[in-house]
Amino acid sequence: MSSEQSRILIIGFGTVGQGFFELFARKRKALGLDNVSISEIVDMKYGHITNPTDDLINQLKAGPTFPKKDVMTVIKESDANIVCEFTWLNLKTAEPAYSHIRESLEMGKHVITTNKGPSALKYRELMDLANRKKVKFLMKGTVMAGTPSYNLLDLLPGAEVKSVRGIMNGTTNYILTSMEQGKNFDVALKEAQDLGYAEADPTNDVDGLDAASKITIISHILGWKHEFSDVNIEGIRKVTPEQARDKTKLIAYADKSKIYVRPTKLSKDDILSGVTGVTNAIEIDTDTMGKVYSMGPGAGRTQTAQAAITDLMTIMKNS
Repeated sequence: MSSEQSRILIIGFGTVGQGFFELFARKRKALGLDNVSISEIVDMKYGHITNPTDDLINQLKAGPTFPKKDVMTVIKESDANIVCEFTWLNLKTAEPAYSHIRESLEMGKHVITTNKGPSALKYRELMDLANRKKVKFLMKGTVMAGTPSYNLLDLLPGAEVKSVRGIMNGTTNYILTSMEQGKNFDVALKEAQDLGYAEADPTNDVDGLDAASKITIISHILGWKHEFSDVNIEGIRKVTPEQARDKTKLIAYADKSKIYVRPTKLSKDDILSGVTGVTNAIEIDTDTMGKVYSMGPGAGRTQTAQAAITDLMTIMKNS
């Protein structure tokens, strides 16, 4: 691991940004990151914060005022060499995260993101730019949060992936689990919203867009030629309680020739049929190991922060 001092700029200090800040402070010494610091934070609500102390989140509860500053200006002026982009999701244009990431890479900064927009819609362009600039563009938090998913392949050098299949959206899996118990879609959705699993506008989840972005990202990482616009997407609005009881799950699938997200009836001996609640699971079919599985949380403050920490350790080990 590099002995040179590294500085992190966090863009977006909502749930994920604060989760990363807390987890970094808690795990820094255990991970041997004494040479890494969070030097700046820029956020639409909180403003531009420099040299934050570990108790920053408690400080923010008291409502201190920090200067507002344009994010692109902060990126250009910052001496940070690692940018963590944690802003909101936009699956139409990928903005503003796309511009933040592109500018950071142009300036020769490593980028870690948990934002599925740029990773799904602009992957090749941004990865080509990162390669030209000889920096990392990492996105583990976009797929199954901190639960191992495509990064399992780091442990299987030379393994060829034949297909990937999974339950990649916890909200829809929770709804289908509730429907399996006899509730109709509207009641199960309201329950998911009341528990904070589903947004007030649940479109990205229940219409399959979130899962589609994730399987697209995996496809990109594996070198397959699928784009987000290629995904054949069908959500769960038309699934009945009877179908849910018959082990219908929202399955995201890709191989070299096809990619889709759709409700799929699974056999009772299929491992994925037993995945319940907000849990995510992935099946990676390989030529050397057959089918490899991983299961765990697919979202959450600490869980997504763990993914960003995983990416940070990748940067540090390769620096």
